[in-house]
Amino acid sequence: MVKVIVNADDFGFCPSVNEGIVLAHREGILTSATLIANAPGFDQAVALSRENPDLGVGVHLNIVRGRPLSDPSRIPSAVGPDGRFWGSVYKIIRKHYARSIRLAEVETEWRAQVEKVLAAGIVPTHLDSEKHMHTFPPFFRIALKLARDYRIRAVRFINERCLSLSPAQSVKSVFIAACCRSMRKTIRSHGIMTVDRCYGVCHSGRMTAPRIRRILERAGEGVSEIMVHPGRLTEELLALEREFGSYYINNLREVELRALLDPDLKRVVHERGIRLISYGGM
Repeated sequence: MVKVIVNADDFGFCPSVNEGIVLAHREGILTSATLIANAPGFDQAVALSRENPDLGVGVHLNIVRGRPLSDPSRIPSAVGPDGRFWGSVYKIIRKHYARSIRLAEVETEWRAQVEKVLAAGIVPTHLDSEKHMHTFPPFFRIALKLARDYRIRAVRFINERCLSLSPAQSVKSVFIAACCRSMRKTIRSHGIMTVDRCYGVCHSGRMTAPRIRRILERAGEGVSEIMVHPGRLTEELLALEREFGSYYINNLREVELRALLDPDLKRVVHERGIRLISYGGM
């Protein structure tokens, strides 16, 4: 059987993102979303998830943007002088190799994020992360530990490698896929489930209807994830960049929302006999 998870990252970021995700779920092909616990739209996202019980909800672990849930004094190496996360994957990785970020502090913050989601009454279907930070092996081990501790059955596994119009995205996809590949045995030893294929890194923010249709048409047996970032472009969304940093994908969220609402995608799903699921349906 061909199963496809269509997952929206950044659930809880703000109302315009939340509403775009729910619209794509109700009227389009979206089946899953991951909740970012330290963002201002968290409470609204929780309420919307209760109204839409068929929407699978995971946790979007964040150590990159905004302010932590933990007291900064408990995780001093994970935040800058302003009390915010460092704002850059590359800076975090450099600091890790310089031994100036303590993994125990990353675990403290990610554990706080998972526990906030659980306290809101949500049973997470899976874990993934902002900027795929969890795929970096030292952090992947933390994500696997949390998944096991909180009985979360799946963690995002990215094996997409391709050439895109963006050289940076191409290099990023190769690096992330190599990191995930190196963790296969560890993932199995933890008893954690992963998808067979994951799409959306190379064309992040540009997952148009034709691009998604090609993925659906070529999807093989097993489970594939299509990662998307739908939403509405509003002044409120752009204003949040002052707190969370510049975010190129904000200007592209409506592109992906329109794609997910394209009725042709439902036609392909029906004709191919694809079963659309969330991570909870693996």
